[in-house]
Amino acid sequence: MLEAIRNNKDSKLAKIILAIIIVPFALFGIDSYLSSLGTNAYVAKVNGKEISLQQYQRNFSTIREQMADPNADPAIFDSPEFKNAVLENLISAELVNQAINEFGFAISDQQLRDYIVGMPDFQIGGKFSQERYDEIVRYNNISPKQLEEKIRADLAGQQIRDSLKNLVYVPNEEIQPLVDLAYQKRDINLYEIYLDDYEEKIKPTDKELQSFYEENQSSFIRPDQVKINFIIYSVAGLVPKTKVSDSEAKEFYEANKDLYQGDQQRRAKHILFSFKSEMTENEKQQIKEKALSTLNDLKKNPKLFDTKAKELSQDPESAKRGGDLGFFSRGAMVKPFEDKVFTMKKNQISDLVETNFGYHIIMLTDIKGEEVTFESVQAQIKGELLYGKALEEYATNAEEFNNTVYENSADLKLAAEKYGLEIQSSEWLSIEDARRFFNNDAFANSIFSQDSIDSKRNIPALEVSPNNLVSARVVDFRASDQESFDNVKDKIKTFLIKRDSQKLIIEEGNQLVEDLKSAKTKVEWIDKLTLDRVDKQGLSDPLVNKIFQINASSLPAYEGFYDTQGQYYVIKLNKVIDEKVDDELSVDLYRDEYEKAIKEAVQAAYIDDLRSEAEIKINSKLLN
Repeated sequence: MLEAIRNNKDSKLAKIILAIIIVPFALFGIDSYLSSLGTNAYVAKVNGKEISLQQYQRNFSTIREQMADPNADPAIFDSPEFKNAVLENLISAELVNQAINEFGFAISDQQLRDYIVGMPDFQIGGKFSQERYDEIVRYNNISPKQLEEKIRADLAGQQIRDSLKNLVYVPNEEIQPLVDLAYQKRDINLYEIYLDDYEEKIKPTDKELQSFYEENQSSFIRPDQVKINFIIYSVAGLVPKTKVSDSEAKEFYEANKDLYQGDQQRRAKHILFSFKSEMTENEKQQIKEKALSTLNDLKKNPKLFDTKAKELSQDPESAKRGGDLGFFSRGAMVKPFEDKVFTMKKNQISDLVETNFGYHIIMLTDIKGEEVTFESVQAQIKGELLYGKALEEYATNAEEFNNTVYENSADLKLAAEKYGLEIQSSEWLSIEDARRFFNNDAFANSIFSQDSIDSKRNIPALEVSPNNLVSARVVDFRASDQESFDNVKDKIKTFLIKRDSQKLIIEEGNQLVEDLKSAKTKVEWIDKLTLDRVDKQGLSDPLVNKIFQINASSLPAYEGFYDTQGQYYVIKLNKVIDEKVDDELSVDLYRDEYEKAIKEAVQAAYIDDLRSEAEIKINSKLLN
C-alpha cells in the first residue's frame, strides 16, 4: 500500500509540508570512530569518554557543507548557537554509541559486507564497484577500515532507532482531523507594502554613524588576515593541453555505437538457416549452399521473401509473419546482425550474415527516427576522450605534484614551471574568506596554521574538490586590529538603513492592520486568492504558514506578516473551506508522515533520557 503511494508522484498529500506538526528532532550519526585521530585536546567528556577537538572540527565542517547556501549569512556558522548545536550532535552520538555497547548491539562482518555491496553510493550500473568505493574513501580522506567502522557503528545505531520506532502506532481517529486540516482551503486578500519605499526615507547622519561605531567598536575588529600565492593542478586545467585525433574519435565511435544509438529504429525481416556447434564443417557448408541458393532466388525476385521465410526459416515465430521482426533499436540484436541492418537501405536485401544462430538473409523494410552519425557526435566524443585522457594524466601525476611542492617548499615556482601552472595571488583573506575561497575547511586551516604563517612555506597539496589539487603559501600576514571608522562607515550606513526601515515598515504595517480591524481605513486589495498547503498560489512558505495560523473564529480576520525578503503583507481572511478526506491512500500516507514525526520525537526523548543519567563535561574554552 505505502509503496504504491510513494510511487504516486501526483499525490497531493505527499507534497504537503507538515507545518502543523512541531516536534523536537535529534540528529545523531555515530562518529566515535574518529576518536582515535589527531589531537589530545577534547571539547567534551561523556561518561569519561573524550570527544576530541578534531572530531568536533570534522563534524562542524560536515554539517556546514550540508547546510551550504550561497545566500546565507556566513556569520551564522560563527555563532555560539551553531557551535553548540554541533557539539550537542556529537554528545548525542556518543551517548547512543555507549548505549549500543551496553546493550550488546552488534553487526557481523557478513552483515557489513552485504550492506556495503548493496549501497547505491558504491555501485556503477547497479553493481558494486571497487573503483568507486576506493574513490569515495580517497575523497573523504579516511582509510577503508575507518569507513567500514563508521558504517558498522551507523548500522548498530539504526538498530536502536528501529527498536524505538516500533513503539509508535497512531490510530485513525487521531489521523483523520490532521488529514482534514492538511486539505483545508482558505480564501484571502493581500495588500503589500515594500521595504524599498521605506529605505528611501532613512537617511542616517554622519554623527549617527560615528555614534554607532563608537558604541559597537567590538563589532569592528578586523580578524587575522593573510595574503597567499597558490597554484591549482586540475583535470580542467589539463584538458586544453590534451589532444584527441579524428581517428581516435572514429575508433571509439565504432567500438561504442550502442552509446550513440539515438532514437532511430529499424524494421527488418529475415530467413534463418540455423546450424549447431557440434556440426561438421561439411554439414555447415551444405546449409550455407542452401542459404546461398535461396539468396540468389530472392535477388532475382524480392517479392518471394515472405513465402520463402514461411517455408524455409528456422526462426519459427518470425517465420509465421514472413520473417518480420518488427522495429528494434541498436543493442536489441546480436552484433553481426545489427551491424548489417544499420548499414542497409530501405528494401535492400543483404548478403549472407553469419551469427551464432546460423546464416541470415535480411531485408530492411522500414526506418523511423534519426540515426546518430559519427559526424553528429564527433565533438561530443572528442570532449569525452579529452576529459578521460586528462583524468588519467591527473591521476598519474597527482602524487608527484604533491611531492614536488613539498620537497621544494621555499616557493611554488618549480612546481608551476614543471606542470605549466600559473602562480596566482589573493587579496587579504580572513580564515572565513579562506574557507569560502575553495569551499574547503582543510585548506583554510592549513594556511592559517602557525607553521604556515611563520615559515611561509608551501602547504601540502590538498584536493579541495574532486580532481582539483591546490598548494599555497602565505606571503604576508597581519594580525587582528580595530577597523577604522572610515573603513566601515559604508557598512554601518547600510546596516542602519536596513534596520530602521524594517522597524518602520513593521510599525506602520501593524498600525494599518489595526485600522482595518476597526474600519478606520480601506486599502486596494489584490484579487481574491484560494489556496491550500499544496497549491500556494506562488506565495512563500512562511507567508502560507502565517495564513493558516490566523484565528478564523470571526471573519473577516486581519493579520500582518513581514517577509524577510523585504515585503510587509496585510492579510484579509475571508473564508475557510473545510475538506473531508477519508480515502484510504491519503489517510495511510498521512499516518506514515505523522508516525515519522512522532518517532523522531521518541528518539529525541530517548537521547534526553540518556543525557539525564550521563556525566557530561564541556571544555567551553575550545569553542570560543
